[in-house]
Amino acid sequence: MRHFRIASPSRLAAMLASLPLVAAFAANAGSLAPPRASAALDQPLAPAIVKHLEQASHDGLAAKRAPDYTSIQSINGPNPGQAASKSTVLYVGADYCPFCAALRWPLTIALMRFGDFQGLRTMRSSPKDVYPDTTTVTFAKASYTSRYVDFIPVETADRLGHPLDPLKGQPAKLFQEFDAAPYTAHPNGIPFLYIGGRWLLLGSPVNPDLYAKLDWAQIAEKLADPKGMLTRVVIPQANLITAAICQTTAQKPAEVCKSPGVQAAAEMLPPTS
Repeated sequence: MRHFRIASPSRLAAMLASLPLVAAFAANAGSLAPPRASAALDQPLAPAIVKHLEQASHDGLAAKRAPDYTSIQSINGPNPGQAASKSTVLYVGADYCPFCAALRWPLTIALMRFGDFQGLRTMRSSPKDVYPDTTTVTFAKASYTSRYVDFIPVETADRLGHPLDPLKGQPAKLFQEFDAAPYTAHPNGIPFLYIGGRWLLLGSPVNPDLYAKLDWAQIAEKLADPKGMLTRVVIPQANLITAAICQTTAQKPAEVCKSPGVQAAAEMLPPTS
């Protein structure tokens, strides 16, 4: 599964790993310095980093800045609903994928509002693909508990492309059904995010360049700074993902779903059929 993509307002900006991408930010991926600490990969996130992410998750609820655009799509036809009491949020990605790396930051911040992660670990995307060594977290060894959300993460391969989590069963069926036309012109790409039978996010709404030359602590600190560039881009997208999830949890928890930041982002969601 080497086909990965960045989401765009037009929903047509998918890409292959071998193709160039017109970046949304000014940095040039080819000029990035190599990572300083490859030995730090696949290690538990330091408590200080987790604390900053939790702060960003909480403080972002008050951020009324709406996303500049939405790449979330509504699922066509009758809402298939939820078989269980929780909303199913399915993520399919891979550690090598730079756009998966970029998406995991706003997705993690959004999911922290509905439950708790254990075992998030440090990761970087492939050193040989576009946007090499993008700093991120991985869901591969993490667990998540929530009263509202059944989060199913599938990291299909490690950063070198070796198989990791198998995509099978119901997650595979959802991926095959919805990572396809009419939702994308480039099926079977990653990242893939399915939210409660109502919403899809096919690609990353954040360009990997935004994290260039930053390590995990620096990213977390910047996300906790309400005035920073990283916050101005990532938090509105986290709020948009949150708003989509809220649409599938009966607007619970209310302190999250009725917050100013999530309500502002909800205005950007496309209509459902």
